[in-house]
Amino acid sequence: VTIPQRKGDAIVVGKDEHPRAGTTIEALAKLPTPFRQGGTVTAGNASGVNDGAAALVIASEAAAKKHGLTPIARILGGAAAGVAPRIMGIGPAPATKKLCARL
Repeated sequence: VTIPQRKGDAIVVGKDEHPRAGTTIEALAKLPTPFRQGGTVTAGNASGVNDGAAALVIASEAAAKKHGLTPIARILGGAAAGVAPRIMGIGPAPATKKLCARL
């Protein structure tokens, strides 16, 4: 992805910025668990803080026709579900199950 800048050269992002170059399984195994003794969360497996972006156009059928757009998907519903922090990252699974039960 090329990102034009107001001043200077454009920035080119060619890969995910989160993985740390040179990281080994051995180095990850030595990281401390800061939240509790014997815990499992470390700086190596916790969610990283990095930038991300996406764009999405949502339109009614009438608006899509008016503007000559070809739909590639249809939104049938939505759902939200929370999970315990210890299983962070799995939230979409119960949300999907909840939505499927409604459809």
